[in-house]
Amino acid sequence: MLKYFSPVLVLIFISCSGSKPGMLFPEQVSPEIYEVLLENDAVKVMKVSFAPGQEDNMHDHYPFTGYILDGGKAQVTMPDGKVNEREFPSGFIAHNGNGVRHKVKNIDSNDINVILIEHKKLGSIPTFNNDVKLSAHAVSPDIYEIVHEDELIKVYTAIFPSGSSDNVHEHGMNTAYVITGGKVEITGADGSVNERNIPDGAVLHSDKMVRHQVKNIGTTDIKVLLAEYK
Repeated sequence: MLKYFSPVLVLIFISCSGSKPGMLFPEQVSPEIYEVLLENDAVKVMKVSFAPGQEDNMHDHYPFTGYILDGGKAQVTMPDGKVNEREFPSGFIAHNGNGVRHKVKNIDSNDINVILIEHKKLGSIPTFNNDVKLSAHAVSPDIYEIVHEDELIKVYTAIFPSGSSDNVHEHGMNTAYVITGGKVEITGADGSVNERNIPDGAVLHSDKMVRHQVKNIGTTDIKVLLAEYK
């Protein structure tokens, strides 16, 4: 079962809005913990890995969506010195629309691994006038589940059991992290068909409106986290 952003996390992820002069980028102040998987003008995707007892330095995040690959117990310190402890289960999904400054320590006995999709231009993304009747979750609710939605962004998971297919749908500008990959057949709006092997941990970004249909033609289930801008 998916676990979403909770009121308790609001206390932990106290916000400080957007990009500011003097931002402390986590991959710069703690490069041993933060690995940038993809970055462009719109997004930055990072894998965050804390060994037991390891802590980072004070840093800033843009607005972000987070997915907990391997959960555990963490201690979060805010700039004012306030400290919170929180246990994050594997599979937890969180969204913060403002950004935050904090530092984090793994106080558990196991590794904690997190995927962060940072949204560098949230609120200033070009719109594509998508047909809402062709949104992925509207046409294939058995595959696409919305876990967060507001006026700027929609975050959802897509789970394709082996052999399953969604219906023809549209995506606006989006960023995706492939939690578990596999082999897919993609049918484009022009009827073209392509097969792709998508590995676990792949990061995908599209800055165009896309209309297509996807079928899992592999032998394993596929699970993807998507952040789609409105």
